[in-house]
Amino acid sequence: MKNSLPNDIRRYFPFTAHSVELPDGHRMHYVDEGRENLTLFFHDIPLWSFYFRNLIRDLRANFRCVAPDYLGFGLSDKPEQYPYSLQTIAQNAIDFLIKLNVGKFNLVLHGWGGVPGMVVAQRWPERVNRIVLLNGNCFTDYAPPSEYSLYLTGGLGKVLIDIFNLPVLKAAFGTDVGSYSRKGYRFPYTSRKDRVPIRTFIENLPSSGNGNAERWLKEVSEGISILMHKHVLAIWGMRDKVFHADILNHWEDSFNEPTIHELSSAGRYALEEEFDVMLPIIRRFLLGGIEVKIPI
Repeated sequence: MKNSLPNDIRRYFPFTAHSVELPDGHRMHYVDEGRENLTLFFHDIPLWSFYFRNLIRDLRANFRCVAPDYLGFGLSDKPEQYPYSLQTIAQNAIDFLIKLNVGKFNLVLHGWGGVPGMVVAQRWPERVNRIVLLNGNCFTDYAPPSEYSLYLTGGLGKVLIDIFNLPVLKAAFGTDVGSYSRKGYRFPYTSRKDRVPIRTFIENLPSSGNGNAERWLKEVSEGISILMHKHVLAIWGMRDKVFHADILNHWEDSFNEPTIHELSSAGRYALEEEFDVMLPIIRRFLLGGIEVKIPI
């Protein structure tokens, strides 16, 4: 497990490294900051908990912020022979929360983090307090990036991912962020071995023609109905061409009276682009649920 961050990254990610051992023996890294009102953060891929760094630094005064890195991503173990997929990520999330023995919680979900988030919520609906969606997806009709077809073409895909690290570079340079942020996103994926989980994950996405994955994801999305009465906030970067406005409409139809904020100038990585706008909205929404008396 990578947990020795260089000083120029640690300056912006100044959190103590924690880890748990999953049932398969691999270790999952996570951030655990604050003391009360448990709030879980599930990241997009190929990002890691670094994406939530500024949000955690602010919210930890009022919330216990727990942000895991999925197995194969971020600072967690990256076994080479492993079936990286949305299904395994979701199961890892369940195993992780069982290890932590958590009570009631809020959810903050970004990108593909919407899937483990919804699986966890459907496993323990009585424990879910409030849900924040940040361009999160849990539906099959998203628009996969055009380069995904290149990633899936055998040798070329290996070159683009294993050697050139293209998915991570696109995420790191996808917004106008500082050099420290770019270095932070790239740090967990410095070697070809580190990038194997990314390629395997893409190969296992529903858009790759994997019928079983598509059926499974459809079942997860249909299961959202048991959560329809939850308090939900969706803050959406409207320039996201992958998790586009139709995905936001799906979420809006899935819940009773969700709160929607559309950010016309932001894309998928809105926390990097519009943090000052998003922070007070998220903080106010989560603080509104504290009267529910969320246990640690």
